[in-house]
Amino acid sequence: MVLALSACSGLTSHPDRVNRHAQTVALPTSWQETLPQNPVLLSDQLLDLIDNPQLTRLVQQTLAANYDLRQTALRLREQQLLARQTDAARKPELNLNLNSQRVKDSIITNTQTLSLDLSWEVDVWGRLADQSRAAEATTQARVLDYQAARNSLAARTIQRWIDISLREQVIRAEQQWLQSLQSTEEVITERYRSGLSGSNGLADLEAARTATARIRASLAAREQVQRNAYRQLAALQGIAGQIDLPNPQLRPDIENPPLRLPAEMIAHRPDLQSAYQQILAADAQAAVAQKQLLPSFSLSASLSQTRPDLNDLLSGSNAWSLLGRLTAPLFNAGRLKAGAEIAGLQAERSYLAYQQTLLNALNEVEASLGQEAALAQQQLHLKAALQHSEASLAHYQARYRDGLNTILDLLNAKQSAFDARIQLLQTQQARLTNRITLGLALGMGV
Repeated sequence: MVLALSACSGLTSHPDRVNRHAQTVALPTSWQETLPQNPVLLSDQLLDLIDNPQLTRLVQQTLAANYDLRQTALRLREQQLLARQTDAARKPELNLNLNSQRVKDSIITNTQTLSLDLSWEVDVWGRLADQSRAAEATTQARVLDYQAARNSLAARTIQRWIDISLREQVIRAEQQWLQSLQSTEEVITERYRSGLSGSNGLADLEAARTATARIRASLAAREQVQRNAYRQLAALQGIAGQIDLPNPQLRPDIENPPLRLPAEMIAHRPDLQSAYQQILAADAQAAVAQKQLLPSFSLSASLSQTRPDLNDLLSGSNAWSLLGRLTAPLFNAGRLKAGAEIAGLQAERSYLAYQQTLLNALNEVEASLGQEAALAQQQLHLKAALQHSEASLAHYQARYRDGLNTILDLLNAKQSAFDARIQLLQTQQARLTNRITLGLALGMGV
């Protein structure tokens, strides 16, 4: 017994446990960046930011069919079964055994043994309880990982739907621009053939054709990007090819997500909660590894019947036995001690991983808030630029009709108006996409 208990001297303290408070990320009481206006939405659902039935169906179909998410669900189920296995180790185990033996010495002897065997490890130090706690925390972390994966997949689906919707508007604007250039080209061609354009008629015609060719090339590129976007959206649903998404309609603006305080954001983000559960699991595993250095005590009992024939097994008196066993590690070349130190280091690594996840989450929110403010200013200025460029275009059209400006001046004015409209649509797309990113960063989900 003295030799057995001497193994307790191999216990070591948790490495660097006293330094955890010094390694904590300071949680701000408020955000440095703020939203341009206070949102009135009180929901924590990403889909409520847009409230579009077509998009809701698309997200639901994606969550049901996505292969990566289904694999995550299977990993969660595997962990739940592993936790059940771990918890079962704390309870007694009962087995029914039937052994048949035939031995030839001077004579042939048949022996049939039927036994009911019970074994149970007494959890004196709480090692098995720590294993159960570690498995439970790991299971909870997998549940939260699954929720985080669902939220991320929903956000990507929404953002790609927004991109497709806004790109469709850009394509329509470019098609209108192309039609305008073609009309201009036809007018110049007619004037050139009629001899009304003077000596610059051929140069004007070539300039118009150049502008038309460039827009055709740009339009072909945008349409290809759009087809790829449809294919990527289909891939999220496990579909090869393009998804059927007729006429995606997006209203001019969507809601800003409700701005939560940093402490509230932590409570709503599943990735942060998962990282915290992983700390609990790693600490429990470290405790298990430490307690491997302690003696273990187990009980076993057996009720058996031995007869020469199978037919006689259930007759006569039974034999029974009860055995208590104490096992203590005395020499293992430092294997158990090294395992305990490794588990302790893994626990500290999980704590640092949580702090890094928290730091990333805070920076994600701040970056998205700053992006919202910057894009709002850009959108405001681009609206003014579009108004000025359209006024300038009307001015140049009038002067061109009066013969006061060349076709190049008119084409430059049209190009400026078109560029301003495209930039405004692209900024709007970036702003709406960023709002989904901000909602996800603040802990909104599905």
